[in-house]
Amino acid sequence: MKQQNPLSLGTLGSAGMSVIGTLIVGFLFGWLASRTLHWDWAIPVGIVLGFIAGIVSMFRQLRNQM
Repeated sequence: MKQQNPLSLGTLGSAGMSVIGTLIVGFLFGWLASRTLHWDWAIPVGIVLGFIAGIVSMFRQLRNQM
């Protein structure tokens, strides 16, 4: 049986910050797409895609630590 180590506060903080970072990048890409393509739904789509990418990244980081 694999012994579980508690996650450190730094690991949890970096996983949370990756979600916030991908949200910001998704918003910026959505804003750029909105300005260039004149598509009003680009910003919400960018935010949702950024959130999904952040959650996937967070789970991968935390799974590797466990």
